[in-house]
Amino acid sequence: MTNVISNLAMRLHQAVVEPLLVLALRGKRLAMFGARGADVDEEPVEWHRPDDCRAPCPLHTDKVPKLLRRYARVDARQSALRLTPMLIRIPDFPDVTAFDAVLKQRSSRTLSKIRSTARKGYRARQFMLTSHVEDMHAIRTSMAFRAAGPVFDRWFLKPEHIAVPATDLLDVASPCCPVHWTIWWGLFAPEPGHRQSGVEVGERLVAYVRLMRIGDVVHFTEIMGHRDRLGDGVMLALHHEIVRWLIEAPEPAAKGAKVLLYGAAEHGGEGLLTWKKRAGFVPGRLRLAEPA
Repeated sequence: MTNVISNLAMRLHQAVVEPLLVLALRGKRLAMFGARGADVDEEPVEWHRPDDCRAPCPLHTDKVPKLLRRYARVDARQSALRLTPMLIRIPDFPDVTAFDAVLKQRSSRTLSKIRSTARKGYRARQFMLTSHVEDMHAIRTSMAFRAAGPVFDRWFLKPEHIAVPATDLLDVASPCCPVHWTIWWGLFAPEPGHRQSGVEVGERLVAYVRLMRIGDVVHFTEIMGHRDRLGDGVMLALHHEIVRWLIEAPEPAAKGAKVLLYGAAEHGGEGLLTWKKRAGFVPGRLRLAEPA
């Protein structure tokens, strides 16, 4: 029942509230980047990529995915009410050093915060959700309000709503299709003896990103850290490692991504937009490219 109410509320928000936010906030938010609507470049992206797609693939090819209909122009018509996606264009960076130079330009403190987080022993990696259900529940219920507003999970979410816990340590499974997938990334703190549902894992999940890829686009569909760890800079550190992974592309799932997308310029308060700016995101536009 909770999921049904949450989904209905989200649909109503996207259909009614978001267009009003675009009208009210776009100009001011773009000004934070020294831009106007006419100055924002449009990036062509392909979502299907049949030459790279591999079976079994989770993508339904009969219609454009909802995510891209929300953020990208799908035909010749322009819409003044479409959200302004916040992007990192991965091909702009030949290596992580080039990306770090942008972060340093945006804020002199960002890289030092990331290094400080690493010195505290935190490490980022992919993980299987079923291996860390209790930690995930602790993160999602650790705050009643976040940048996007009230967190209903604080009161209603139960561990069993997240996943059925694993009964043994699980290796991370590679996605079947390299260009259409969902991968969980987490930041972990070393904690000898720490258990999840009776299974000793030896580390605590303190922040996570649910990362989804649809062809050229990689999207932060969920991003959250535990309240008690936010002061350690865990979100920036995790984000930085994900961008490194996409730039260096050490495995097929990371190769060939064109943009990393994290919501819209109109989402959340100015604090969230400032975080995105310091993390290397810029406002942009997306257009679905014609299939080759």
